Amino acid sequence: MVIEAVIFDLDGTLIDLSLKILDAKREFIKRIRSMGVDLGAIDELRPVEIIITYLERFRGIPRKHSRMILDECIEPYELEAVKRARLRDGGAQVLEKLRKAGYKLGLASNNSRKCIEVTLEKLGLRHLFDTIVSRDEVVRLKPCEEVVVKAIKQLGTLPQRAVYVGDSVVDMIAGRRAGAHVVAISGGADPRDELCKGGADFIINELDEVVEVIKFIEKRTL
Repeated sequence: MVIEAVIFDLDGTLIDLSLKILDAKREFIKRIRSMGVDLGAIDELRPVEIIITYLERFRGIPRKHSRMILDECIEPYELEAVKRARLRDGGAQVLEKLRKAGYKLGLASNNSRKCIEVTLEKLGLRHLFDTIVSRDEVVRLKPCEEVVVKAIKQLGTLPQRAVYVGDSVVDMIAGRRAGAHVVAISGGADPRDELCKGGADFIINELDEVVEVIKFIEKRTL
């Protein structure tokens, strides 16, 4: 089967992990608790989507309200991370190579649209992507598959013809739920053993290995 699209996560995948996500989530949790909301044992190690879903289902806080608080808490950290953003080794070359080979390129991230656009412009990568889906365009964040599914649809392909590349367990879960082939890159948010448990089809050390992985998938599915 021919692969038609390659979709990437941003922070920790295309760029070195720079967003202080745990600090941002602590700020979010602190704001929620200041409202008198009992979060029980939930802490910053839980994915944001899990926290928001808990608030919605068990504490009666509308998702829209939780998302607004999240944006207020996380945006300063995202904009600070943009200043430190550095492309992973070989990142630009890999994207150029994939595009030249005819693959459609997408980006599906829990980052905000503003953060993504500013980062890509800074690194000179914006022109390489056919579509971008941020948290601003979806209702549910990763590990929900919505952001990946939307990117696949916008690229005009099928899940089984798409590869999703990420650095975290939530990326792996989202990609698998979306029906895509899932590739994990090490050195990001989660260690290799966790990425395996999260359902990664392949684990790579460098971005340029994505090209070989795609070739292997295509040969395997002929």
